[in-house]
Amino acid sequence: MLSSFLLAWYDVHRRVLPFRGTKDPYRIWVSEIMLQQTRTETVAGYYTRFLERFPDVFALANAPEQDVLKCWEGLGYYSRARNLHKAAQVVANQYDGQFPASLEALRALPGVGDYTAAAVASIAFDLPSPAMDGNLTRVLTRVHGVREDVDTPTVKRRLLALAQEDMPQTRCGDFNQALMDLGATVCVPGTPDCEACPLRPLCDAYAQGDAEDLPVKAAAKPPKEISMAVALITCRGTVWMTQRKEALLNNLWVYQLTEGYETQADIDKALAALGIRASCAADLGSARHVFTHRVWNMHLFHYEAEETRCREGRFVTLREMTALPIPTAMKAAREQVVRLLTPRFELAQEAMLPALSAVWAESWKDSHTAFCSAEFLQKHTPAYMEEKLRAHLNAGRQVYAVGLAEKTVGVMILDPWANELNALYLLPDGQGRGVGKAAVQFAVETLEKARPMRVTVLQNNQRAIALYHQFGFTQIKEVRILDEKTGLAEEDLIRPAQGEKTT
Repeated sequence: MLSSFLLAWYDVHRRVLPFRGTKDPYRIWVSEIMLQQTRTETVAGYYTRFLERFPDVFALANAPEQDVLKCWEGLGYYSRARNLHKAAQVVANQYDGQFPASLEALRALPGVGDYTAAAVASIAFDLPSPAMDGNLTRVLTRVHGVREDVDTPTVKRRLLALAQEDMPQTRCGDFNQALMDLGATVCVPGTPDCEACPLRPLCDAYAQGDAEDLPVKAAAKPPKEISMAVALITCRGTVWMTQRKEALLNNLWVYQLTEGYETQADIDKALAALGIRASCAADLGSARHVFTHRVWNMHLFHYEAEETRCREGRFVTLREMTALPIPTAMKAAREQVVRLLTPRFELAQEAMLPALSAVWAESWKDSHTAFCSAEFLQKHTPAYMEEKLRAHLNAGRQVYAVGLAEKTVGVMILDPWANELNALYLLPDGQGRGVGKAAVQFAVETLEKARPMRVTVLQNNQRAIALYHQFGFTQIKEVRILDEKTGLAEEDLIRPAQGEKTT
């Protein structure tokens, strides 16, 4: 009787989900592994993307583990992904890609427990196997009036036996999914919607009026609180990362972690063990991540390394970092790394001009020392550069402070009227980190694309000229002498208007 009431309700009210309506055991298995301890709404998008990347068991079995972990990134509980990969290899190699149609053989696959084996067996092969998850446990506890602790072995066995008695001989998969849907939408934790429940006439808890109190569970042990320092070690546009060897987050990529740290000296000691010479540049605040049995109370620090040599791990660019599988626990740290390694362009305000002028003077001298006379260099003091900045602003040009991490590392001047990148100077701290390329890209995107764009560059600065050539600039015969004593000159390069062909 219970199954007929339930299946009639399910035929009308079943949830429409991307992993429903298939008998393919591979797809069912992937979805059930993903659904373990993860919300259905979250799984939907991951499921579709995962199958696009690994459409069958052979594709998954033959993929590198790092690719599987990357595709799993953000779902958490990464041991599921590692076991998924191992189980796919077993099915591909031992079963010729065909999932075994028995509960025992399914349960023997890596990462497949009683629930997942029963779900796949019932949905794919219509075997009468109750898939006992939280939803089924809650519904059956209330319907049958089970008022003992559901986490004890004897009660678990009793609920499984009751579920087996209730299960029909056909439509076994629909029966399991109907109980899942009922528990997710009607017989929910806390206060259930008994008026909408098809099992109300059979429900002991409804008759006794204690549905809100079921199921009975012992108080959970609170997770262990762990103090964790996270050092974001950067060097010339890269950040240090390592692949975890510990069981928790195994094979995923993380930043430098110092568990149980008390002072900054603990971090410095850990860096020394890695052969990394670095100094702390900034305290980046706190972050927190809750695992099942532990909580990481993280404190983030930015360290600047002198060189990229190290005994373990490696320094990676932002692009390389994006390709690595990184756990959700590192989300706050990763956001900080993106901020630290991504150049910023801020329109200069009046209060910024003195400090920005000092940056311009220093970067200008760094760029010109090899090419011009001492007399010419001495003229370009911070005060003189501040006058020039004000002149640029008065002429309607846009002055930008170029920032990287916590520092201002350069100055860029754009002239929207002339459609020109008038000046771009970087301190040594901003060089060799992709800042110049990012600045030119910013200028190209900011200025008008329908007109030719100019850029002014020192005639002898072949490195800068090569950079501008990457963006489609070409040299033209327009040279201006800056220093008569040395013949130092600057010239203009031009980039054609959008759609205009070069000659």
